[in-house]
Parts: sequence; C-alpha cells; structure tokens
Amino acid sequence: APFGGFDFGDGSFHFSSGPGGGMGGQEIDAEELFDAFFGGGRRRPRGPRRGADLQMHVRLTFQEAAFGTTKDLHLKYQARGGEVKERDVSVDVPPGIDNGMNLRLQGQGAEGDPGAPRGNLLVQVIVDEDEYFQRDGADVHTEIPISVVQAVLGGTVDVKTLTGTVEMKVPKGCQPATKLLLRGKGIQRLHGASKGNQIVHLKIEIPQKVTSRQEELLREFDEETKKCGRGVWGGIAQAAGSAFETFFGGKEDKKEDKKEEKGEAKNEGKEKSGGGGEGEKGGGKKNFFFS
Repeated sequence: APFGGFDFGDGSFHFSSGPGGGMGGQEIDAEELFDAFFGGGRRRPRGPRRGADLQMHVRLTFQEAAFGTTKDLHLKYQARGGEVKERDVSVDVPPGIDNGMNLRLQGQGAEGDPGAPRGNLLVQVIVDEDEYFQRDGADVHTEIPISVVQAVLGGTVDVKTLTGTVEMKVPKGCQPATKLLLRGKGIQRLHGASKGNQIVHLKIEIPQKVTSRQEELLREFDEETKKCGRGVWGGIAQAAGSAFETFFGGKEDKKEDKKEEKGEAKNEGKEKSGGGGEGEKGGGKKNFFFS
C-alpha cells in the first residue's frame, strides 16, 4: 500500500507513506494538508520571532516642522523575558511634516529572537503652534495692521515671512477683509520641491482718539465726500469734549446758555428804552456757529 495507517499515538493526526510510495517515508502533518486544501486554520510559529514595534512621540517647533530637523530620541522599553533596555535613536524629520503625522523607523524597535530582525519604531509628531504664523497645509496665514490712510491711499508695509522680512505693497482702497498673496512664501510640501503661499490678512486699525486738527480734517473729508458724491457720508457726531457731553451736555454748555439768556435780556431792555446801541448801527460783535 502506498500509505500507512493513521497514527494517533502522540495525539496528532498525520499520514505516513509506505515503501515505494514516492515520498521516502516522509510524514505529512494533517494541519498543513488541511491548510493547503482549504486555507487558513491554525499555524504554529516556526523559526525565530521578529521583535515588537515600539511607539513614542516627538515635539517640534513650528520652524522645525517647516524646515525639517534631526532629533535624538531616548528609548526605554521592556524586551522579551522582562529585561528593561535603553538606547538612543536619531530621527531625521523631513521639511513640511505636520501635526499628527507618524514617522516609521524600520528596524529600530525591540529586539527579536536570536537571528530574527528588530521591530519598527513609530514616532508620532506633535507640532507647537506659532504666535505669528497660522498653518493651513502648505500655506501660512498672517495678519498685518494698517492705518486708515494706508487703506485709502495705499502704501507699503513690512511683512515677516518664514525666511525673513519683505516689503509688501498695499493697493489703494483696501477693504477690511482684503487678503494679499505672497507666492511661494509658505511651507515646503512634504516630499516635494514646491512651496505653499503666504496669505496676508490686512487689519485696518481705527484710532480711538484723534487730535482737534485730525478731527477737523476728517470733517472736511466728510463734507468733500458729500460734494463729490463718492463713498458714504453723513451722520457723524458733533464736536464735543466727551461722549457724555455729546448726549447730555457739559458745564460749558450751561454757562453759554446763561450768557445768551442775559444778553437777550439786556438787548430787550435797550429796545424798550429806545436807546440806539452799537447793535443797531451794525458795529457790534457777531457770533458764528459751526456744526
């Protein structure tokens, strides 16, 4: 017979070939035979086992993530058998890496069985935020304050970029939501040669206090806007020392009211007595009121 009988003596299930069976007396494991025909099933580990993968994180500044850097990491882990091991690993961080990404260092994990390779080291990247730059992929956003005069007449401002300070032109008639583009001033794309852009948001700053001369010029500007019919005008407050006096009046207003009342009373008395004062001759002082 080409095959011998079943052997259950050792608790396993296997075939054995008889003489002349073409298999030289080699035993066939039933589990391997089952896997060969049907796939799956239990597989007993054979040979030395590969080392376990290790995980850790590394913290980078905004600039380090943008331009790339090299970090030295200190590993401390428990190897097989319970032994605690420590070693240092150097990791090259490519430019353009972003928060939450992972770096895979092949063969830098825990040791395996003798003759087996190490596992891998997975490093999660944490990037700190920057006070000036805000990142959106390969693009960066910045905010630059400009004056009202610059917004109306245009001009130039100094803008900080990742590679230094540049002078940027501000066009005439900028609106509060105006955004200007500095092409190629962003972050290098990961594993690429091109760079993103820098988007500059213009923030028009309105002064909270102005001098009397500045107020006078602003009122003249408003009047000129009315005449030429361009833009929005009107509805501005009267000149006053404070907002309280604008709504409720101040001490000076009360004094002026009393003076006017006394002056009117004197004039009425002169008219009744028939006296010809300077007012009748037209030589008296005249009051001019500006609104």
